[in-house]
Amino acid sequence: MEPLPLTSGAYQAKSVIANAQRCVNLYPEANPQETKPPAPVTHYPRPGKTLLGSPVLSGTGPNGVARGLYTASNGRLFELINDTLYYIDPTWQYNAIGNIVGGLNPVSMADNGQFAGNALVLVDGTTTGYVMNMTTLVFNPIVDGTGLFTGADVVDYLQTFFLFNTIPNTQNWIISQSDAVTFDALDIAGKATYPDSIVTIGVRQREVWLIGTQTTEPWFLSGAADFPFEAIPSTFVSYGCVAKYSKVFADTSLFWISRNLQGKGIIVKSEGYTAQRISTHAIENEIQKYPTLEDAVGTTYQIEGHIFVVFTFPSADKTWAYDLATKQWHQLAWQDDDGNLHRDRVLFYAQAYGETVGVDWETGELYLIDPEVYEDNGRAVQYIRGFPTLVKELNRVTHWALRAYMECGTIEDPNAEMPMLNMVYSDDGGHTYSDPLQKPLGATGQYDTLIEYNRLGMARQRVYELFWTANMKTALNGVYVEPEEAET
Repeated sequence: MEPLPLTSGAYQAKSVIANAQRCVNLYPEANPQETKPPAPVTHYPRPGKTLLGSPVLSGTGPNGVARGLYTASNGRLFELINDTLYYIDPTWQYNAIGNIVGGLNPVSMADNGQFAGNALVLVDGTTTGYVMNMTTLVFNPIVDGTGLFTGADVVDYLQTFFLFNTIPNTQNWIISQSDAVTFDALDIAGKATYPDSIVTIGVRQREVWLIGTQTTEPWFLSGAADFPFEAIPSTFVSYGCVAKYSKVFADTSLFWISRNLQGKGIIVKSEGYTAQRISTHAIENEIQKYPTLEDAVGTTYQIEGHIFVVFTFPSADKTWAYDLATKQWHQLAWQDDDGNLHRDRVLFYAQAYGETVGVDWETGELYLIDPEVYEDNGRAVQYIRGFPTLVKELNRVTHWALRAYMECGTIEDPNAEMPMLNMVYSDDGGHTYSDPLQKPLGATGQYDTLIEYNRLGMARQRVYELFWTANMKTALNGVYVEPEEAET
């Protein structure tokens, strides 16, 4: 039999005959070659979700739209649901802090440290901003007698200063006074290299990146008397941003969905003083067909050494994740009662009280993100992996057998229903697929279960795809196939 390993992530090309590899709720991890592994890459299930806390169960208000999740520098966790800001304590109880004017769009939060200004600032894209004392949890609108603060989409923090874009969007950005949420009428500057408005602001390695509609300008803290920041000389990034909430800081880089004079929909990261493309042609072809990119939301989390940058597209009902460790993409999805896949339940991730947590975009409920859990709050997770197309010079090939190389027999409850592995195949390059063929994934302790499908017919081009739901540990190394090329 011939091995058919999986060495990449999701890649569904513009034409499926070029590549039809789906990768849903699985992420690849390369196996060190010096260990002589049986397969170069193993696909693992993405983490599951366990309910930690709910505003309904806490008795503090109704479930609602999650608009932001933020861990402050003093370790406290805050979440905005509908128009209410909550402090979530270490027992995962929701405690209402205060209310903002309204709206349903995402918000931005930043703080200036528990020993300096002790302030957390929240902006929501309206003309009103909010400030909270991180110790007393007193929450109030920002009061600015100078008229400098007119509202913002985004707030960030760098070396004692809060940083804001301005609305309506212009080339200007403003800063607070040092270690305070007060303002000086002169603390305003403008992005000047190209005449586009600032969409969002990012901070990386003690630099401020002013990301506009078409281009980006990096600035640094110079300490100048009139305005303490200056543009970095001879630097100019020819990519702006199409989705203001897509900007993410992860590891040491900024990530965002770009737009420039040539078009939009390339996903990039900061690399030195350039924007490096990280999306593939397959991902770009996918997202550029969505109804809009402007509502995309970016976030990030880390599990077992994998840092994932996650982009959700609400209008398209899709979520895509990029793994910094492997530079591969996979799709995240949850399955409804009819078996349909939708965008992932989590819109924002955070590290809080020693755990990785995520908030449900629809209910505001908080989940523990756990790689040892294989359900989404009690709901089954569907894992899908498509394989490279098998072609032998377009000659007809008989497929005598296929063996799936998987971890089996790990279900903990011996009385539970036997989990099944489904296999489908396409003989037209990935346009249409057969009905599923099922094989058991092994009862408790049956680790050496052989999953084999026989007498699979003849084809010129064959694409295999596996999918399963199982509340148990699984992993996929690839498949072995037994093809025989016809003489004519």
